[in-house]
Amino acid sequence: MSMKHLLIAGGGTGGHITPAIAVGQTASEYFRVSYVCTPRPVDTLMYADIENVSVMNPPRLDKGRRMLLPFTATKSFFSARSLLKSTGVDVVLGTGGYSSFFAVAAARSLGIPAALFDSNAVCGKSNRLASRFCRMAFTGLPGGEKGLHCEVFHTGTPVSDKLIKVPDSRTTLGIPENSSVILFLGGSQGASAVNDLAVDTAEEDVFVLLQTGERDYSRVISRSDRLSGIKIDSFVHDLSVWYSAADLVVARAGGQTIAELAYFGLPAVLVPYPFAAEDHQTANAEAVADKGAALLVAQHSAKSSGFVQIVVSLAADKDKLQKMSQAMSSVFPSDPALSIVSHLREMTQ
Repeated sequence: MSMKHLLIAGGGTGGHITPAIAVGQTASEYFRVSYVCTPRPVDTLMYADIENVSVMNPPRLDKGRRMLLPFTATKSFFSARSLLKSTGVDVVLGTGGYSSFFAVAAARSLGIPAALFDSNAVCGKSNRLASRFCRMAFTGLPGGEKGLHCEVFHTGTPVSDKLIKVPDSRTTLGIPENSSVILFLGGSQGASAVNDLAVDTAEEDVFVLLQTGERDYSRVISRSDRLSGIKIDSFVHDLSVWYSAADLVVARAGGQTIAELAYFGLPAVLVPYPFAAEDHQTANAEAVADKGAALLVAQHSAKSSGFVQIVVSLAADKDKLQKMSQAMSSVFPSDPALSIVSHLREMTQ
């Protein structure tokens, strides 16, 4: 008997693409897997080594030229229908973004079962709309079920199988073994507010790892040229070594970032991006902080002079870090990708 065909649609941000690829890799044992993405540069980069990827350029339903929206939306819908029919898709999973919405809507029109995944504690607008066309949904964090119009399962958020815990990571990075190591992450695009906090912290008796993002890299390098206890990169394609070396992480609160922290059991100080859609990063941070796995600090508070001392003191408190680490490791159920795939298999029975 031939394998059934799973189409996974997700693109536009790393938070949509990483779980799509992670589920696809796990699903490949049971399904023939293909993907739909967008033409954005992040999609091109992250799907570069993945086979069977189709590109769709749908309109955003909340922005753009309103007069053209009905025409571009109709075109995207029928393009998605054509793709599903021509490739013989048996089940569709949407992981977020507008390519995901149109693939799920097309599946419903063809009688193909569909599901969606959302990593955040506040489900995104396109997923809330798409849930009307789905049999079930999978959520990364508690609260993500609000506004969904189908059966919901809390699975946790899948992470890339390229992430591994690396022994001797500090030796690899040239970090003194007895140093407290604080990793600063502003997301794949970087965040100047987080970068400035990292440089300020590096002036203390700690070692700082900092991913700046491409746009802010030159400025941060210039500002930190006299500091020795800091290692800076614009973008780290595989953070395994950096995660493995860290005692504490200071980061934004995107759903995928939290999933990676949970995988490594890393305590965190989360500084949500205050302008994220529907303030979903604050909701994400609250969900994790409520479990004792992280501290939530608003961006305006993080700019205060006392923030650096809070971070440095926490990095030195090994007992506190251990308790936070245990809490972070328990944020998600075990093996989110396998759980999602198990439900998708049930849908095709």
